[in-house]
Parts: sequence; C-alpha cells; structure tokens
Amino acid sequence: MPTIPVETYTLGVARNGSNPYAHVTITGPVLAHGIQNRATLYFFPTYAQLGGYALNVGGLNFDGIHVIGLIPFGDFDRMYDVLRNEAPVHVYYSHGSSSTTTKPLTNIAIQTGPEQPGEGPADADAVDSMISMLVGDLKAPLS
Repeated sequence: MPTIPVETYTLGVARNGSNPYAHVTITGPVLAHGIQNRATLYFFPTYAQLGGYALNVGGLNFDGIHVIGLIPFGDFDRMYDVLRNEAPVHVYYSHGSSSTTTKPLTNIAIQTGPEQPGEGPADADAVDSMISMLVGDLKAPLS
C-alpha cells in the first residue's frame, strides 16, 4: 500500500445550513527531487462510504501525488485522534486502476509508525504509585 509520511497537517471544521463537516490537509516531506505528496480528507455526513481519488499516479513527477478522500463524518474523530496524538504517522492508501493518472480510491488509513509495546494509557494505580514513591523519597533521611 502506498504511504505518505505526515510532515504537517491543517484542519478545518465548519457547518453549513444543515450539516457539520471537516477537512484535513496533510503534506508529506519534500523529497530529494523536490516532489511533495499530499492528501486532503473531506468528512461529510452525507458520505455513506469511502469515495475519492488518487491524482497523478504515474504522472509527471514534479506534481507529486494528491490523494483526495471523501469519508463519512462518523470516521472523523477516530482518524483525527490518531493524527494529533501519535508520532510518527503515515497516510496509507490504495487505489483501483484506470487508463488515466486519476485512480479511484479504494482504501485510506491514518496509522502510526513502529511503536514500543505498552505505550498506551497507564495503569489506574500508576499515579498513586508514583506519588507514594516520591513522598517516600521526601521522608528519607538526608545524607
């Protein structure tokens, strides 16, 4: 699956007359030859399933690839949560075939890179244990 490492992103949330919507624009790093791939993800309540395109696939190198995802609004919170809370983060995508450089998007994901096990939330008693340890150190005699 092709990937775009997330270098930066911008977020927009809004509401029209009847619906909330959001968009996230993601840029990858500028590559050695000056190309910068990007993805724009649109989240809207009327999108019932994934839609969108991967543009310039196999096209002119100086333009880079632009992935445009049309994603149901219900997916926004969890995708944005990974984007803002994890590092490193990548956009993974796949596309179908076509006779042009515009390919139909078939999958899109925001995923982390390699992480150490146990990086999730701390145990419920972790804060209490840390305080007990620190208070115990404060009560220790000075040498």
